[in-house]
Amino acid sequence: MPTKRSAKTRPPASSAGAAPAVKRTRARKAAAPAAGAVAAPGTPANLSVEFTDSEREAIERLAYSYWLERGCQGGSSQEDWLRAEEEIRRRSARAGEAGGSQ
Repeated sequence: MPTKRSAKTRPPASSAGAAPAVKRTRARKAAAPAAGAVAAPGTPANLSVEFTDSEREAIERLAYSYWLERGCQGGSSQEDWLRAEEEIRRRSARAGEAGGSQ
C-alpha cells in the first residue's frame, strides 16, 4: 500500500515554474436598454435614440466609410460611430437652417 506524503517529504515547489492562482470573476450582464430604445445590430450599445431610422442608417454608412478609409484596420468602431453622429448632426443643422431661412 502506498504511503502518504507529508509536507516534510514533498519536494520543494519551484517558484519559477509555478504561477499564482488567478481568481476568475463572472462578467456582469449589460444594463437593460431604456424603454423605447432600440439599437440596430452592429451599433454601439450607447446609441443615441434621438435619430430617425434614416439618420441612423446614414450614420452606419458613414461610420463604415471611416473604417474603410483606414484600410479596414485599427481604430475604434465606437469612435467612428460618434464621429459619424456628429457629422450627421451638423448636416441636419445646416439643412434646417437652409430650409428655415427661405
